[in-house]
Amino acid sequence: MPAGDSGEKTERPTPRKLRKAREEGQVAKSQELNSAFTLLGSFLLLYFMIGGMINSLKVQMTALLSLNYNLNFNTADGFNLIMEQFYYIARLVGPIMLGAGILGGFINLIQVGPLFSAKAIKPKLSNISFISGVKKIFSAKTLMELAKSLLKAGVISWLAFTTVRQAWPEMLVLPERGIEAGLLFVAQLIWRIAVKVIILMIFIGVADYIFQRWQHNKNLMMTKQEVKEERKQMEGDPQVKQQRRQKQRQMSLNRMMTAMEDADVVITNPTHIAIAIKYDLEDMEAPVVLAKGEGYVAQRIREKAKELEIEIVENKPLARALNEATEIGQEIPVDLYQAVAEILAFIYRNNHS
Repeated sequence: MPAGDSGEKTERPTPRKLRKAREEGQVAKSQELNSAFTLLGSFLLLYFMIGGMINSLKVQMTALLSLNYNLNFNTADGFNLIMEQFYYIARLVGPIMLGAGILGGFINLIQVGPLFSAKAIKPKLSNISFISGVKKIFSAKTLMELAKSLLKAGVISWLAFTTVRQAWPEMLVLPERGIEAGLLFVAQLIWRIAVKVIILMIFIGVADYIFQRWQHNKNLMMTKQEVKEERKQMEGDPQVKQQRRQKQRQMSLNRMMTAMEDADVVITNPTHIAIAIKYDLEDMEAPVVLAKGEGYVAQRIREKAKELEIEIVENKPLARALNEATEIGQEIPVDLYQAVAEILAFIYRNNHS
């Protein structure tokens, strides 16, 4: 095996592989970062809306406690009352949930950009396999996620505990301060805990995002052989390209051999170069090159000329000049008119003598 083809993934992923992975939904993103900013959005909205929510709750509780229960209160009335409260709660917390969802989606958009992958949501039989499920449960990635979640839960619990412990003396005298003061204190306490938790989760999210990008790039690393195979697929296999070029040359040569049926003369070097020329006094303003070539192609032109009994004239300077100055299907340059005309006139005289 050649050096560097040991199978080790030492090469950075190519743009094509990155693009293919993205089409399959394989992108680097941190769910921790999404959760952190979703929580941040929720508490920011709650902070600005808490006053109105408390007042609304007071009004709603007063209305509920003042209900006039009578003998006509039946099951249907109870159901309607429950549904009314459900809609009330939905209207109360809906803006917070909607705002948090929008912020979470925005953070996800920043991480991965606009992306929709049909392949990512396509059902896979491996996802419902019992063996595959067991392997995923006990995989290193799952265990690491479990350890990370336990560590995060432990740190959050510790932050909450220390904050409550600091506020404990004030909490003991809450009954003496009244309901409104008590609710305000509890709200401030929850806000202090939330700020600490959100800062911690943002820090964890940023670190997790950096790790996810590193892990994503590591998983997409390629071997030298994979890079070579991809380059072949994009540029074409060299052997296939060579065969294609050979086929194109053969087709071009066949076209020249067919065109030579109308040639009047072949000018040679005498062996290295051959130029087939046609001139029709009535239809052409100047002689035209029907075929030209060097080496093997020149040999084929001479053989075809002999087969068609076309005059072959050896003229080294003229053959070199025509080979350098003309292409197939072009008229010969003006400065070569005289030399070519003399040869054509000589052939015409011989054919009609």
